[in-house]
Amino acid sequence: MTIAPDIPAFAAAVYKPGTTDRKALSRFVEQLLSRNTRVAGILQETILDSSGEVIGLNAVDIASNNRNPISRATKNDDECGLDVSALVETAGIIRKAISDRVDLVVVEKFGEQEQGGKGLNDEILQAIAADIPLLIAVPEAALPIWQDRTGELGSVLPFDEKAFWQWWQGITGGQ
Repeated sequence: MTIAPDIPAFAAAVYKPGTTDRKALSRFVEQLLSRNTRVAGILQETILDSSGEVIGLNAVDIASNNRNPISRATKNDDECGLDVSALVETAGIIRKAISDRVDLVVVEKFGEQEQGGKGLNDEILQAIAADIPLLIAVPEAALPIWQDRTGELGSVLPFDEKAFWQWWQGITGGQ
């Protein structure tokens, strides 16, 4: 795949606290996969209980559709339910995508671990350095951290499919 030289090959898909359609990234990935685009990376899947309350979060490997529980509700509100060892496993998914030179790496999301320079931070920056297109979900509040980390070189997109498609077609020349 040829990447257009005038458009950054990585983009932050910025969502706000009130963003109601958090499935836009998943739908974009599904459409790319249906077109035989080699997409890999991590999507997030919210786990709800029978009353609709969030009780956990899975990392979904785009290439294999395997689910990895990365967060579960805790009994103590002061405790973090993040399974840091599960993050190590998800890092391997991103490293494999880089070594396979996929067409697009997707990471949902630039979370607290990544904002602090941990989690998937190294793998995200490796994908950028390898010049593999990267689309990452970034909370609006973390956008300044993301831009600082990436030297403000990437595109900043609203969190909607139309924006994702415009960016993708721009970097691939309409492919």
